[in-house]
Amino acid sequence: MPLTHDFKETIRARMQHDPRFRHALLREAVDCIFNGDHATAKAVLRDYSNTRTDTATSTPPSHRSRG
Repeated sequence: MPLTHDFKETIRARMQHDPRFRHALLREAVDCIFNGDHATAKAVLRDYSNTRTDTATSTPPSHRSRG
């Protein structure tokens, strides 16, 4: 079942404002990998990565790339 847009926005907003929540998501992904639940780990890391990418694109271009 696909996630709703509201849920994704809620997660994105919380990740942008709560470093402890970001850390907890990464920890959950690592725990899933160690427990053999690679599908869940992949989904959590995808959400984390997408949110971090969205945050990175809001910075000025001169700070995004160094090369």
